[in-house]
Amino acid sequence: MTSKERVQLAINHEEPDKVPLDSWMAPEVADELVKILNVDTSSDPFALPKRLGNDLLYRAVGFCEGFSTIYDQTKKIGDNLYKDDFGIQWSFKRQQHGGYCEMVSHPLADKRNYDTFKWPDPLVVSKVGLRENKELIERDGKEYGIIGAVACSMLEGAWYLRGLDNFLMDVASDLDFANDLLDHTMHHSLVLSKELVKMGVDILWWGDDFSFESGPIMQPELIRKILMPRYARVFRELRAIDKNVKIAFHCDGKVEWALDDLIEAGVDIINPLQPDANDVPAAKKRYGRKLTVWGNVDTRNVMTNGTVTEVVEEVKNVIRTLSPGGGHLLSSNHTIQASPRAVENTIAFYWAAHAFRDYPIRLQPISETRKATRVV
Repeated sequence: MTSKERVQLAINHEEPDKVPLDSWMAPEVADELVKILNVDTSSDPFALPKRLGNDLLYRAVGFCEGFSTIYDQTKKIGDNLYKDDFGIQWSFKRQQHGGYCEMVSHPLADKRNYDTFKWPDPLVVSKVGLRENKELIERDGKEYGIIGAVACSMLEGAWYLRGLDNFLMDVASDLDFANDLLDHTMHHSLVLSKELVKMGVDILWWGDDFSFESGPIMQPELIRKILMPRYARVFRELRAIDKNVKIAFHCDGKVEWALDDLIEAGVDIINPLQPDANDVPAAKKRYGRKLTVWGNVDTRNVMTNGTVTEVVEEVKNVIRTLSPGGGHLLSSNHTIQASPRAVENTIAFYWAAHAFRDYPIRLQPISETRKATRVV
């Protein structure tokens, strides 16, 4: 069975030969694995995920491309300061192990800049990413599940441009302005999404972090008023191009309260169900025939600081909980961050995934497991 067939069966809530596999990892982790596995990425940027056995391939476009600005020397405007095509300024915050990208300036922080702001043409600023997606589909589209990734789609685009605090104040005090800004960011991401669907991606991925771990970042009624109808419109327009395209949606934090809304808007795949913020078994029981879960191995604690044994047990538990009956794409629940244990634990993650992802799932429920018999 090809990876593509495996993914398609799983997202149609059938059991393929194996649970489809994916992971997210920080560049520092990926670079170390490239060295360890002696992977040649010079001619194929997807050589590492293929070598690891991933079934899903994707190259993101849109607002999320800003996170890679620090790797483009043509966008450097100062000491550790870079500016992307939207005018958002970024810097790299180095830590003991690796680091992260951070927005340090927002072009619309001053609302007075809005009327003169020049919106970039999405097909121009993402032309390289779109070309690479086209090449990916032509090279690997028959073998692998291909995701058209337009993450950080609409809400996040608005707060990247305005600043999160400013945008939330807009929602509270100037909803007309907030709606107009959302219309612009929705349009930008929709144009890119339509291009990817026309190319023939299997899954179109949108995402906005509209929830904290404690719950929504604004009143649920507001989210249902200003976000959900826009998502529904976007997904209808994409399915008008290809009725078979599946819609994936990413939102960190506590999302159980929004799953019915996302399903009604047209979402097929939720990424992730953050395991330390949601009742994952209950969600699987309730939505198992309606939503595919893309995740859900814990990155905050287990992948970052856990032992190899804890990683293996976490992978087994995620498969045990989410994989029966299909509807599961096994992955880390977010990016595996650079830490002292990251590389070793990523290897353990893949070992466990390949060891236990065969259907039918034969892992016993936790309550039925037994201690191993000591062999002398």
